Amino acid sequence: MVHRSIAKIVSWNLENEAACASAARISTTEGSACEIFEAARTDPRNAALIEKVMRSGHSSVIEHAVFTIAFQDVSAFVEQYLIECRLASFTVKSRRYVDFSGLGYHVPPELEGGCLSLYREYMDGLFHGYQALLDHGIPREDARFILPYAFCSNLYCTLNARELLLLIRSVRCGRGRDVPELQDLAQQLTQQLAELFPVLLSQSSDSAAQGPDSGEGIWSASSHTIEPVQAKDAGRVRLVQSPADPATILEMAFATARPGRSGPLDLEQLVHDPRPRELEQLSYTFLLSDVTLSCVTHLARHRMQSILIPPIQSVDHSRCIVPDTVLQAPAAKDCYLRILARAGELLERAKDHDALRRFGYYFALSGNLMDVMTTMNARESLLFVQLRACSRAQWEIRRVTERMLVLLRDDFPELFRSYGPGCLLLGTCPEGRLSCGRPVRRT
Repeated sequence: MVHRSIAKIVSWNLENEAACASAARISTTEGSACEIFEAARTDPRNAALIEKVMRSGHSSVIEHAVFTIAFQDVSAFVEQYLIECRLASFTVKSRRYVDFSGLGYHVPPELEGGCLSLYREYMDGLFHGYQALLDHGIPREDARFILPYAFCSNLYCTLNARELLLLIRSVRCGRGRDVPELQDLAQQLTQQLAELFPVLLSQSSDSAAQGPDSGEGIWSASSHTIEPVQAKDAGRVRLVQSPADPATILEMAFATARPGRSGPLDLEQLVHDPRPRELEQLSYTFLLSDVTLSCVTHLARHRMQSILIPPIQSVDHSRCIVPDTVLQAPAAKDCYLRILARAGELLERAKDHDALRRFGYYFALSGNLMDVMTTMNARESLLFVQLRACSRAQWEIRRVTERMLVLLRDDFPELFRSYGPGCLLLGTCPEGRLSCGRPVRRT
């Protein structure tokens, strides 16, 4: 099935303009916040005021306008581009629980003739392979590794107006400027904003400085063979930066945040504190090597981190993970390797066509590998480990998390020995009826 990518604003503040205009007036106008807002609801000067304030560089006023966007049948490539937007909230259709065999893939309308036929042959072959793996009893979360990044994704995104403008500008003038699908989605959103909140568009000029090249034409230099990489050899973790004296930093933070408190700092008690702001003073940087694109998606959804992700355009097509469930089933393994071999042959042919090289990012497989770097503070790491070390978490992100936790415990055991999955921190499993049923034990 082939669909057009759609971006539809499905929810927004009914009083967007009045709220933003009130924010523009609050620091210079007499009266309470509620009085200023009530006056703004019928003030015809709101739009002009918002535009004036934005021109002066005070764009924070439009952060009080909020939109929820339904992205329908966008490619997985677009999904990845979107979720790297740090100040937005996302909910995505899960590839672990939903059968994607009939959801279709994006076809660039620019393709025609032999290039279109080759593109369809590549995509159809992978989708047929995905279904064959399901028929062999492979779990969806493992069969998905052969899905191409053209497959259709559906998600919701909620963000404020300032972040929405930055997203549109990034598409038009930055990393997304060479991606027609993103350009189409940005145009759809612009047309809707023209009706819902037209004053925003006065600041959406396309004259912003361009970012680095988006990677058009970058393609793996490999042969037609796609090397299968066993799961045990993927997901390597290296701790590249940590505080030199974390205990002293926490002591200072504790004394600053809680003046007058007596007694030594209890690190285990701090971990269980409902507001452990002191932990935010400790930052740790990790290099994660050979993680799949699917794993990168799990990582990127954690908002409170600084993460560096290479463009999908630069992914190495020649290496793809083979999950343990496939390795342990001979028939499924043969099927998986045949799928990869055929995909490699078609990739080799596609590399000779400029029209297809332009859309190389759609040919990336969810199981292709890349390196990423992330910096998290100890408080975000606490939440990250709580969620991702759980036995319910997807196995690859769980393995990466466990390797991160080992390094953290080696670096600062007094603190990180108290970290673990939700059952360890809470004393009971937070998964309810989906609990693994294992007894809670300290690891």
